Amino acid sequence: MGKTKNQLSGKCETVTKVGPKGEIANANLINHSKNFTKRLVKITDGVYQVIGVGLANTTMIEGENGIIIVDTGDGIEEAEEHLEEFRKISDKPVTAIIYTHWHYTVGTRAYVPEGQEGTIEIWSHELVDNNFTAHNAELKLTHTKKAYTQFGLFLPAKGPDAFPNLGLGSYFIDNDKGKTRGYVKPNRTVSKACKAKIDGINVELIPTITDTNDGLIIWLPDKGVAINNVLWGVFPNIGALRGDTRDPKNWINSIKELRALKPSHIIGVHGVPIFGSEECEKAIEEYHDGMQFVYDQTVRGINLGLTPEDLVEFVKLPHRLKNSPILQPFYGEVENFVRGTYAYLIGWYGNDTAMIHPVSKKVEAEKMIKGFGGPDKVLNEVRNAYEDDEFAWAAQLITYVLKLDPNHKEARQLKALALRKLAETTPSSITRNFYLTQVFELEGKISPKVRVVKSDNLSTLKPEAFMHFLRVKLDPVKSEKVTQVMRVIVSDSSGEIGLQVRRGLAEVVDFNRDSIVPDLTLKSTCKDIARLLTSEISLEDALRLGNITIIKGDIDRVVNFFALFDEIIISNNERR
Repeated sequence: MGKTKNQLSGKCETVTKVGPKGEIANANLINHSKNFTKRLVKITDGVYQVIGVGLANTTMIEGENGIIIVDTGDGIEEAEEHLEEFRKISDKPVTAIIYTHWHYTVGTRAYVPEGQEGTIEIWSHELVDNNFTAHNAELKLTHTKKAYTQFGLFLPAKGPDAFPNLGLGSYFIDNDKGKTRGYVKPNRTVSKACKAKIDGINVELIPTITDTNDGLIIWLPDKGVAINNVLWGVFPNIGALRGDTRDPKNWINSIKELRALKPSHIIGVHGVPIFGSEECEKAIEEYHDGMQFVYDQTVRGINLGLTPEDLVEFVKLPHRLKNSPILQPFYGEVENFVRGTYAYLIGWYGNDTAMIHPVSKKVEAEKMIKGFGGPDKVLNEVRNAYEDDEFAWAAQLITYVLKLDPNHKEARQLKALALRKLAETTPSSITRNFYLTQVFELEGKISPKVRVVKSDNLSTLKPEAFMHFLRVKLDPVKSEKVTQVMRVIVSDSSGEIGLQVRRGLAEVVDFNRDSIVPDLTLKSTCKDIARLLTSEISLEDALRLGNITIIKGDIDRVVNFFALFDEIIISNNERR
């Protein structure tokens, strides 16, 4: 064990530790891994939960004729592992599936074979399918890369930079088993609180909004059990580093929905089960009060005229909440909650009008370096800061040098060293993974432009989402004199999609509504369109092999159209 100054809070010292995978991390974060030991837990008669497989827990409810599964995990492999555990209790068939929200719906094929979708009830909020199949296609590239970063997918499985856990669970992908997507669309949806009898079990489904807008509390009134995505067992992720915007008030209201049930057992999508009415009441109160306190004090600070930087110092959890086991910052952090709430409520502008039209970051870097007396003086100051364990300041200051010279070898090394020390300090798994991923970029181990969106996950989107994915890749200079409409017949979805380029702008076309005649018409499948858009096949090869067929137009016009967009491989010898 070793000690280092905690540059994240500016006070005290944080004990670091070497974990079982050789990882060097905050000792509390490493100790948190014990919560994710793989196990099957009996909650009460007829209700069991598997913990420690993947990022989220999965629950089994014994029904009259079979078993009900709540959430199916992040892939078929995970679901098969869950089912193997549940088979220790029951060999009855799966009669129903309930999704708490859209995130953990990808292992369903382990329970529902192809062609048998109508034989098993699949319950969810009415927004789940839309969120899964159309989730922000425009930002798919950035969100996916940030998700990879958040879940440590660029980091090694062993060694100092391996992650201890992911705060909410042990891992996102089992490196030995991989992850196969197996989402199945719900066939029973709800939009408001309702009661149902599912395989003979009385169930109440209560809509919630937390990190998604499609959540359900599954309340088993006869058993006093609340299955939920409301209490995570760690501090919640408001102001997510990967960019999601969340309204804390919605989450707080969802906690109140849970509190009103007065459960005797709480089992979360994340975290460990909570047993007993008193313990449940205590956990709910602390989670509610933690979020309400940070939100209220952030708003108080905003009304006092504080900036986001001021607010981070202003808003501190009181002792009783800071030490609550259910509010430890192994995932979200108070600081990010504050910044995210400020951005959500106020936007980008604070109170200082000098920030309305500030100088560019490049000019700022030039002025800062000149003020220090030149690059060598800055480098020396950074070295001294690092030696004094001022890692946050070292990382911030050296960034000015890198702004002017991104390839400056020593500056890259110094920033990587400082960020690695910060990674070892933070208790947040998310923050640690973001720090270390940038370290890997600075050290040249991964490219900042690494491609992470694959055809397998893009092809799960609705076909029209492909055009939104492509639309925001348009180069306005190349297309400033172009007016052209492309129509694509999607052969495996009995539909068609289209995109109009109009003098530097691209607009998705609905041919059933818009009276537009296409200049180009292509025919392809969802999979082959996805492969082209994710650079897994060149346009030249797709046309030559018949993955894409030209119905109207010619090869030159098709090539020229796609050449207007970023990251489309036109041929094996040329990237545009």
